[in-house]
Amino acid sequence: MSEFELQRDLRGLLGERMPTRDLWPAIATRIEGAALEAPAPLRRHRRWFPFGVAAAMTLAVGAGLASRALEQRSRETVGGESPTMRSVQAQIERARELARSGDPQLAGAEVVIDTASSELEQALAQQPDAVFLVGLINRTEAQRRKLARLGMHAG
Repeated sequence: MSEFELQRDLRGLLGERMPTRDLWPAIATRIEGAALEAPAPLRRHRRWFPFGVAAAMTLAVGAGLASRALEQRSRETVGGESPTMRSVQAQIERARELARSGDPQLAGAEVVIDTASSELEQALAQQPDAVFLVGLINRTEAQRRKLARLGMHAG
């Protein structure tokens, strides 16, 4: 088929065409059948059901985690005192002993350096790849040695 014949056939398709049979009765029966078999619309609460289940699961997991954290805290607490409180009391006792034996200012400085050193060790345990914490620990130890030298010369 040449291009000329193809264009002539396409021009022939431009005119109005009547269907070979009446299409409306088939369309009308389909519409009526669809109206009779239409599913009932979803009730509102069924649409929200998955969200409700997800919220309930989230609350359950959160409550479980919170109860586990409270249980762990209660295990850490012995005799009504937390480990932090026990360490603070131990540091106070140590500062009193050092103050009795030597300079009270040096004793206070030593307690501060001990506290800083323990906090840095805890931070390093939480983030072992933090290089800057190692540098801070080294500087704290240098200050501790300097304080020890001052204590030897003072007393």
